[in-house]
Amino acid sequence: MLRTAAFSFRSFSRPLLVSRPCLRPFSTNIRLEMSSPSWNPKLTAEQLLVLRDKHTERPHTGAYLHNEESGTYHCANCNAPLYKSDTKFDSQCGWPSFYEEAKKGAITYHKDKTMYMERTEICCANCGGHLGHVFEGEGWKERLGLPQDVRHCVNSVSLNFTKKEGK
Repeated sequence: MLRTAAFSFRSFSRPLLVSRPCLRPFSTNIRLEMSSPSWNPKLTAEQLLVLRDKHTERPHTGAYLHNEESGTYHCANCNAPLYKSDTKFDSQCGWPSFYEEAKKGAITYHKDKTMYMERTEICCANCGGHLGHVFEGEGWKERLGLPQDVRHCVNSVSLNFTKKEGK
């Protein structure tokens, strides 16, 4: 079941566009090179921009933002399991939000000092593909009764979804 926040964020002053790069460089240690054969040849141009080049999809446009089906979200590049649907919640931020990774070690965390702030970037631990950012201390535990006060803000194009069998 999808949990929904009882408040809304202010609209963004500038929409983030996939065609506009986020300020680089990131301090990610595991980054596949642009010509690396490890990038899935079936990825779209938009997926490559986000996963490989660390861009951000436009808010409120992602395919999985309102997905309420039971199943598992996988890395769009290498298909590693990243998130379970029962950890997804509606933070009304414009991107799919999760409070916990599918299993410990599925995601790597990196300091990101771009965009004039310090954030924590999240990447697929298997291939290094950029997923989004994680935010702590926003009050989700109290507001929605989540087990932890963490929000993994993930680009839909970084994910594939596998529906749970029998549902």
